[in-house]
Amino acid sequence: MNDWGFEPDFENLRNTLLWKKNRRVPNMEFVIDREIKESYLKKEVVSVKDEIEFRHRAGYDYIWISKGMVDPAGTVNKELVLDEPEKHFKGKDTRVWAEEHTGIIKSKKDIDKFPWPDVKKADFSDFEIAEENLPDGMKVFGVCGKIFVATWMLLGFENFVMMSVDNEALVDHLISIIGEIQVKFCERMLEFDCVGGIWCPDDIAYRTGTIMPPAWLKQKIFSYYKKMSGPIKESGKIFLYHSDGNLYEMLETIIDSGFNALHPIEPESMDIEEVRRRAGKRIALIGNVRVHTLATGTKQDIESLVKNRIQNYGMEGGYALGSSNSIPNYVPLENYLTMLETNAKYDKD
Repeated sequence: MNDWGFEPDFENLRNTLLWKKNRRVPNMEFVIDREIKESYLKKEVVSVKDEIEFRHRAGYDYIWISKGMVDPAGTVNKELVLDEPEKHFKGKDTRVWAEEHTGIIKSKKDIDKFPWPDVKKADFSDFEIAEENLPDGMKVFGVCGKIFVATWMLLGFENFVMMSVDNEALVDHLISIIGEIQVKFCERMLEFDCVGGIWCPDDIAYRTGTIMPPAWLKQKIFSYYKKMSGPIKESGKIFLYHSDGNLYEMLETIIDSGFNALHPIEPESMDIEEVRRRAGKRIALIGNVRVHTLATGTKQDIESLVKNRIQNYGMEGGYALGSSNSIPNYVPLENYLTMLETNAKYDKD
């Protein structure tokens, strides 16, 4: 039993995201900064077992483990990564920005010599540890993606934009390599019994619209997500998509690609009521609790916002409670706990 008095229940989460009958509105969060987790547990969080303990106690039905090309700026692209402390709150989890002007890949030759990850040689021991240690009722989301983000990060954003016009064949070639890698890692993660679904983060939009034209994204990027959806659905698992920004023009593509749920419905970019109106019961929604409110609001502000989301979206199903982006280290722990507590108390009312 977790700290809020209920057992983890991934089946309830799955039912929620598939618009089936559920027992309660589940908590769902993608990134939670380490300071928050360590403040909660009052110890360091450095291992899969620590993550399981935190997520279990805090009231989540899952942990997530990433494989594939998830963080090209911070991992495979180290030569051209910027770490600028003045841009962010310092913390235990390093924040980096990919170089905007140029990237590590500039030509076909660079693509050929790049150390692409090989799924056959990849270390999946974290999944084995999870299988041995997850409490009953908990599962793993395998995280893979990014296809669009990995492409522009490896090229550098300015070069990516220019090459999309001047050297479209090279960009397409790079996308195909990255896309196929992500598909293979997705299929490998599905082999683990502890995996209950796949969660793909790939930010494609600003607050005003998509970074590239919707037709371009549909043809070149989401074709690979659609390729993932077949094996995911055949395995009886669920498929989640994450992107910040204004996704109105991409809603149909996201739904048609086979995703069961969309995260995090950033309120600065989209109105959740409008998203629900357009999408109906074809896709579930996750998040939308404004990070700014979690960071600066009063207890009453947070309680009111959380209850609104539960009442207006959670009660009819197809909605999981969480922030509108992540839980960064500048969110006070008590504010984060107010969100979780309000959901737990609402469940008992």
